[in-house]
Amino acid sequence: MVQIKPEIQLKQTQKLVMTPQLQQSIKMLQLSSVELQELIEKELLENPALEIDEENRPSIDVGEKELERAVDDTESINGDSFDNTEDFEEYFLEQRAQIGRSDESEDTKRKFIEGAVSRDETLQEYLLSQIGMLDIDEETENIASILVSYLDSMGYLSVPLDKLSKELNIPIEKLERALKVIHTLDPPGVGARDVKECLIIQLNSLEENTATVELAKKIVENSLNDLKLHKIEDIARKLKVSINEVEKAVKLIESLEPYPGRQYYTGEIRYIIPDVIVVKKNGEFEVVSNDVVVPKLKINRYYERLLKSKNIDKKTRDFISEKVQNARNFINSINQRESTLVRVMKAILDEQREFFEKGPKYLKPLTLKDIASKLGLHESTISRITSSKYVQTPFGIFQLKYFFSNPIKSSNNSIVSSRSIKEMIKEIIEKEGKQGHLSDQKIADILSKKGIKIARRTVAKYRKELNILPSKLRR
Repeated sequence: MVQIKPEIQLKQTQKLVMTPQLQQSIKMLQLSSVELQELIEKELLENPALEIDEENRPSIDVGEKELERAVDDTESINGDSFDNTEDFEEYFLEQRAQIGRSDESEDTKRKFIEGAVSRDETLQEYLLSQIGMLDIDEETENIASILVSYLDSMGYLSVPLDKLSKELNIPIEKLERALKVIHTLDPPGVGARDVKECLIIQLNSLEENTATVELAKKIVENSLNDLKLHKIEDIARKLKVSINEVEKAVKLIESLEPYPGRQYYTGEIRYIIPDVIVVKKNGEFEVVSNDVVVPKLKINRYYERLLKSKNIDKKTRDFISEKVQNARNFINSINQRESTLVRVMKAILDEQREFFEKGPKYLKPLTLKDIASKLGLHESTISRITSSKYVQTPFGIFQLKYFFSNPIKSSNNSIVSSRSIKEMIKEIIEKEGKQGHLSDQKIADILSKKGIKIARRTVAKYRKELNILPSKLRR
């Protein structure tokens, strides 16, 4: 008979541990300038060891070895020591005398905090707060949170899931499962990929499933174009119901919200502040970080010197050590964000040089994988650093995501980017004049003569993405 008894075993395993600093750095990568400013404001309020460098000196050098040093290993810090109480009192007298000189620094800090952008809750924040309250597994919660960041201002998920699956290296089945979770959130219809799906989600969310609701679903699924043109009789004939029934269903559909994120869109004019700037000097392009909104930060000298004292108790030392270390990590994360952003923009500049010299029509096909391979980084890192970031170019301000587009083969086997084709479509429509408005098929024919063969439905898709009306509605 086998005896079962407890025993101690020594086992060596390898596993990846994500440190709080690494988590902070990853989170900071995807922040926009405004979001970063808000985060700095919060950190300045919570950490007295962090302050604004009003003299705009370079931020402290935070090396990897210094960051990896244990927080409680502060006894070994070299510097001034306090051998007796008199030296300690003299130090505090010096600090009091320095208060007058530090008023300017505190004033700068206060002005920055007071001047930080205040705003209402965003759609993304509202959705994330709901996701956090759901009883779902951690993986689905994380993926749903990622998908929320890709919703546009009207609450739609305009990026195809297969593309997101490749960019984020997440199986499409898991993305679909997380998207279904988002479809259950308020406002109803959020996370839809088109108007049809948006309306169906809202109809499914209604408490009563009446005959009118079922008919409304059928109309949305099969007769949405007829509905747009108010062809009530055609809908009734096609679905074999009375005109009165159709009118009731249409009234229900018209009560729905086709743009679920609209209530969170203020419509106010917001000035876009570029994160990076591409300038041309002596015939060469340069990439510079725009640090106008993000102030230079440094460690408070008072806390640094106090940490070197031998006459403070352990509890005080531990508190100061933690705050100083957090400030160092915070500054390092900002520096990493800025350096990675500049590196990525330089790589984009190298690949899209024709764009910066000649304009949007000369945009080449480019993927996140191309830049990731060029810089030796993961695709998810490139995705994060290019999200919600803007660059100022000789041709205007563009999102960094703008420079990535899928390749399309032309008749002479050359590769053209989808964004470049969009620019061509825009140019063709701008030149069509008031006499006759070109249909999507005619635009496809014009592009075909230029060696770019794309289907009419592709032209229609690109035209919609450019927010250009169909030929019948253009005046």
